[in-house]
Amino acid sequence: MAEGIRIGVAVKHGIDVALTRADRTTGLVQLSSAPRKTSDFDKNAVEEAVRLRERNGGTVTAISVGGPAAREALREAAAIGADNLALVTAENWASWDTRAVARLLAAATAQLGGFDLFLLGEGSTDHFAGLVGPRLAAELGVADIAYVRKLAIEAGVVVAEKDLEREVEVVRARFPVVVTVGQEINTPRLATFTANLKASKKEVKVLTPSDLGLKAEALAPVVTIERVAVPETPRKQVAITGATPDELATRLRDALRQEGVAP
Repeated sequence: MAEGIRIGVAVKHGIDVALTRADRTTGLVQLSSAPRKTSDFDKNAVEEAVRLRERNGGTVTAISVGGPAAREALREAAAIGADNLALVTAENWASWDTRAVARLLAAATAQLGGFDLFLLGEGSTDHFAGLVGPRLAAELGVADIAYVRKLAIEAGVVVAEKDLEREVEVVRARFPVVVTVGQEINTPRLATFTANLKASKKEVKVLTPSDLGLKAEALAPVVTIERVAVPETPRKQVAITGATPDELATRLRDALRQEGVAP
């Protein structure tokens, strides 16, 4: 076993919500043709994992659960500094919900020898359910610290700071532990050309549910997405009329005041 801490980090290759398009007739968001990218929160998780390894020694293993294209997210994690890469995939990967993803991550953790610390983003930039981290901790039977803004390891103990509404909460936990982080925790580094080149050649260990000992029924979704649509915003279509500019301005002001959007 390598000296230092063994860190696992989840990396999602999710939908780029900034580049999604909606059908003007139906209002449905076209998810099948939407481009994908590494979830922004997971970049923070990878960066924090690499920083902890730099300070404490050890290894960082990035794991992605998804389709074959998720290799792109893993290569990006490698360019940031992840040592090992693993992809859990199957033909029906798109049907996996947060419970299935957590079970696959837990099984992959066992297959890869276990981790002292497992990091995830507090949510994904597309779904933002915020459930995979807590579910993973439950599957592993370990402690879970969520919404962490500052993280350190002191004498083998994880020390995490969480920003609450009126105070900062400091939480301590012994290994093994699952931690979810927010974007406030760091600014992910920009990978150099050399780092990207090395990452493109890095081996990705591919695992299937059968490799992990999980049958189809264990991964059957309990939550399904039925419809993703642009919310309807009905217009009041209030007409402002007046004989002069001053009269128009006065009536517009009165209408805005009536709606509560002007003093």
